[in-house]
Amino acid sequence: MLRSMTGFASKTITLAPESGEKVHATISIKSLNSRFFETNFKMPHIVSNLEVALIKRLKKQLYRGNIYFTLYMNDVSPFKGKVEPALNVCQGYSEAIEKIKQHISLDGSLSVSDLMGIPHAFTVQEKELDEHTREILFDAINEVIEMLIEEQSKEGAILLDDITERINIMETEITQIAQRSKKQVADYKEKIAQEIPQIELDESASDARKSSLYLMLDKIDIHEEIVRFKSHLDNIRTLVTSSQIEKGKRIDFTLQELSREINTIAAKACDAAISSLAVNIKVELEKAREQTQNIV
Repeated sequence: MLRSMTGFASKTITLAPESGEKVHATISIKSLNSRFFETNFKMPHIVSNLEVALIKRLKKQLYRGNIYFTLYMNDVSPFKGKVEPALNVCQGYSEAIEKIKQHISLDGSLSVSDLMGIPHAFTVQEKELDEHTREILFDAINEVIEMLIEEQSKEGAILLDDITERINIMETEITQIAQRSKKQVADYKEKIAQEIPQIELDESASDARKSSLYLMLDKIDIHEEIVRFKSHLDNIRTLVTSSQIEKGKRIDFTLQELSREINTIAAKACDAAISSLAVNIKVELEKAREQTQNIV
């Protein structure tokens, strides 16, 4: 089972705060690729105090990705408190006007209509969501998260099919490399068996010639690398089918190990066919790594 990091889900609900007025709220969550868990919130100030709780909830269920959370309300006024006069502000303006009058000859006085035009002459009390409204909102958010996970799982199934195909191709290629390498080593051993008696008969031949033959045999022998490569392939196959959810990084690290092994195989093998097969595997590894960047 694999889950993609990309997905989108949205839901509109109706909230009925204590004021009795109905408010339509639309919750949207979009998830994109990211190395880590990151969040971006866009919502009314009245619910900004929920951000910490939302981060914990999103992190617990989505694990990784760049998460864009949007909460839109068609009217936030039902959630606001009473309008109160900012007496200190009004008093300050009144006293300032009296000081002006002491230096400049002006007629008139500060009226109610004048106060209405003064910035910050009135304040609106902030109040938190009542418990019932908060519960309804979080239930809806949980539902949207589940909808997003469902979308991620659908795309994850496609990723699983593709990565499994890459694994199967690499398995076939490495098996061919193993067969080719075994024949190459056998041929070289036969060559050594033919040359050693001649070297021993030739008194002028040095031990360096024998050493070079055996060193060459050691160089072209890629059995250990093939064994490790197959082991890493088995690990990836186990990872992609496991019930563990967060495994994108593990798969990526294992693909890096596969890349190191095939690079060593390509460097050691003095055979055009093996080199060609190694290039094919590198191509499949690159495709798999590209897909892995999208896995949770």
